[in-house]
Amino acid sequence: MLAVAGTVSAQRLVALKNYGKNWGQETVSTVNKPNGIIYRLREEKRCTDLPVVDDARGLQLFIAEPTDIGWLALYRKPMSAPDYNFVVTLYNHNKQPTATVNLCDITDNHYCEVQDVRWDPDTHHLLFNMACPSYANMINGKGSKLYCYDMEQQRMVWETPYLVSNDIFILDSDFVYCAYGFTSEKDYLYMLDKRTGKQYSKLPMPSKVHYMEKQVKNGKEILYVIDYNDNLYTFTIQSKPAPEVFTVVYATSDDGFLNIRSKPSNSGTILGELPALFHGIGHGVLIERGERWSKVTMADVTGWVYNGYLGTQTWYDGTGRTKLIAKREQTPIYGENYRDEGDYPLFAKVKKGTLIADQYDEIDGYYVLKTAHDYLFIKKGDVNVVPR
Repeated sequence: MLAVAGTVSAQRLVALKNYGKNWGQETVSTVNKPNGIIYRLREEKRCTDLPVVDDARGLQLFIAEPTDIGWLALYRKPMSAPDYNFVVTLYNHNKQPTATVNLCDITDNHYCEVQDVRWDPDTHHLLFNMACPSYANMINGKGSKLYCYDMEQQRMVWETPYLVSNDIFILDSDFVYCAYGFTSEKDYLYMLDKRTGKQYSKLPMPSKVHYMEKQVKNGKEILYVIDYNDNLYTFTIQSKPAPEVFTVVYATSDDGFLNIRSKPSNSGTILGELPALFHGIGHGVLIERGERWSKVTMADVTGWVYNGYLGTQTWYDGTGRTKLIAKREQTPIYGENYRDEGDYPLFAKVKKGTLIADQYDEIDGYYVLKTAHDYLFIKKGDVNVVPR
């Protein structure tokens, strides 16, 4: 059997051009820091008559900007204060407060400062960073996280590791662009999935980033980045194929099987049946995942099954320290054979480069993919073991 999982495009940030201090004809509007790009926290008070909630009394209004639901305001202690307190309040279009959160309290962080905060109109989540006010080693590196918070549900949606975001970050329809760096410390530019916080790109920078802006030039989206030394860099987003992952399939229907058809339609000829889990393992292998129908192969039968009753299992979730990559053009994966123990029958073949697993055990000369009862086996010589 040939196992080919459907390929999905992933994204990465790619360096386009380094202008240095000679920007030529390029222009940057500084719209994302209207008070000046040298400041870590933008001051942008586009409304000054928002009613102050009790939690923000005695604090200074730094940001008051319109959102799709009304207004967002950031209140903080003055820059000269010896400690920190940051409060965000959301207002409706009538300038009435609807939600308030103390950013120091929800992060349990009273030693870092908010250096940017933004409202995401797509997810209705609040994004903000809590950044090191000085060198990271002064607080044992425990600072400069980026957070995504659901104001309505009052829960943290995701947060990055430390040392990912200080100074500015910006959003578009899919990604967060942020950076970390400070004088002699290592400097990086990141692109994250704004819905999950997943890191797509981490690029080293010659110096700390203190301004970013997205522009469209000749139909292409360009990220403009200015560093601490006023050098200009541009980046673009490129698609790259996601790795094909070995995926086993099974039926989840009440009657215990799923028809395999000749085409992705109920009018397709029935070629065979995909059964439910047996001893904790599926019997088919995913070839291509579609929106309503998926192409699978099982016991020399290849066809289409309806996704509404299709279960999948993989041995890859991105958390393992190493992953197994098929290195043969037709890498065999074996199943257990109770009629003749030790003589494993062929379960599937996967093409070279398929990501088989990052969750596995070892037995003698095999890597083992475990289920509730039955196992799958891959000969150690048939795969490359690659660090995460």
